[in-house]
Amino acid sequence: MRKALLVFLALSVATPAFAAESEAQRDAQQMADKLNDPATQKAMSGAVQAVVGALLDMRVDGVAKALEPLNHGKPIKMKGRTLGEMAARDEPNLDKKIAGGSRAAIGGMGALAQALATMLPQLEQAVDKMGDAMDRADDATHRH
Repeated sequence: MRKALLVFLALSVATPAFAAESEAQRDAQQMADKLNDPATQKAMSGAVQAVVGALLDMRVDGVAKALEPLNHGKPIKMKGRTLGEMAARDEPNLDKKIAGGSRAAIGGMGALAQALATMLPQLEQAVDKMGDAMDRADDATHRH
């Protein structure tokens, strides 16, 4: 599978029809370059950690109160607890996992953006072919 993908990518780069880079492909490549930059990954990882941290600081009292009807009206005792406190109960290294996971997620986004930039010419060509086929089908329908 890996060899087939490499051959496919090599052929797509070598084919003259794909030599002209579209604006979308340039944008995708710029995005990939940015997401693969270690400084960007560090900054974005910090932002992700801040957002997750804010969510983990959210108190669950209101959620518990809303769920009481599903608990046959019995109070659910969560007074003053946060999502982070609840999550840390099952995962003592939660902060480290969030930090590592956020950096890995940004790196994964970079790899995905790079793959998209590489595949974009073929995707654009496929979309053009589909559009042409739909136009032909529409023309054939209107002639009858």
